[in-house]
Amino acid sequence: MSYVRPFPVLFRLAAGPTVGFGHVARCRAVAAALGVVPRVSVRGSAATRRAAARLGLSVVPGGLRALDRLRPAMVVVDDPSAADARPWVDGARRRGIPVAALCDGGIGHVAADLVIDGSVRATAADADLAGPRYAVVDPRVTTLRRARPRAGRRVCIAVGGGAHVFSQVPPLVAALARRSPGLRIDVAPGFTAGRRPVLAGGKWIAPAALASTLAVADLAVVAGGLTAYEACALGVPAVAVAVVPAQQPTVRGLAKRRAVVDGGSLYDVGAPARISGMAAALIDAPERRQRLARTARQLVDGRGAERIAVALRRLVEGRPSHG
Repeated sequence: MSYVRPFPVLFRLAAGPTVGFGHVARCRAVAAALGVVPRVSVRGSAATRRAAARLGLSVVPGGLRALDRLRPAMVVVDDPSAADARPWVDGARRRGIPVAALCDGGIGHVAADLVIDGSVRATAADADLAGPRYAVVDPRVTTLRRARPRAGRRVCIAVGGGAHVFSQVPPLVAALARRSPGLRIDVAPGFTAGRRPVLAGGKWIAPAALASTLAVADLAVVAGGLTAYEACALGVPAVAVAVVPAQQPTVRGLAKRRAVVDGGSLYDVGAPARISGMAAALIDAPERRQRLARTARQLVDGRGAERIAVALRRLVEGRPSHG
C-alpha cells in the first residue's frame, strides 16, 4: 500500500521534570524530517502537556483511544519505560498500524516493527537501526553546523531544568567564573517551569535560544542526553555530565570515542569544583578543543532524523528498512 507523503503519524512520548524533554525534541525533529505535523500523546502531567504544546506540538488527549479516533498511518513510540511503551506497541499492532520504537542504549526497548537506537553504545544486536548515525538532534543543527562562526571565550551550560538541577547550576557557574575570569557563561534552563536562581558570573538564556547559543560557544557543559549529541553534531567541545544515573553510559561511551570529556555525575561531592576545573582546562587548551570538536563532528553528523524518516517511510509503504 502506498501513501502520499506526508502521511499521518502519531507519536507517543514521555516527558516531564524527571524524564526531561529530550523525547519531545526528538519527536519534533523526526516529524520535521517527515514533513508532518508533530501530533503527540504525552505520558506526563497536565503541566507537561501544556509545555509540549508551547513547544509547537499538537497534543492529543484520550490515551490509546486516540488510535481509533485519529487512525494514523504510523505510530512512533519514544518512552524510556518499556512497561509504558509496550501497550502502545501492542495496541498499534492489533489495529494493523505499523509501529516504530525509539530507545537509548536499550533503555525503553520494546519489540516493534522497527526499533531505532541512536545512542553511542547501541549495536546491531540492540536495534534495527543502531548507533550515532541515527542520533536525533535539532534540525537547525545541520544549518548551524555549516555556518558555525568563531567566537570569543564563551561557555554554554545546558544540564536541564527543574529544582534538582537548579540547585547544582549556581555553584558550578560561580566556580567556573572564579577559575576563568572574563568568560561569558550562558545557561539554558530547560523547559520546566520554576523560579530560576540568581547566577553569579553567568546569565540565563531563553530555552528556545539553546541551539543558536550552543553553536557559537567555545565550550559546553552538557547533560548526557540529547544536548550532548547536539554539541557533538555542532562540533562544540564539551564536558558531559550525568544528571541521572541512566545518562552515565552515554557520557562514558562518548568519552571513550573521544567526542567529549567525561565530567562524571553532576551530584558527586565536589562536582562544581571538578567540572569547572575540567572546563577551565579545556578553555586554555585550544588544540585539544579542536581535536574534540573534529572527532565529535565525525561521530554525529546531524542527519539522524533524515535517515530515520527514510526508514519510517519504507515501513509505512511495506518495504524493508535498510540501516
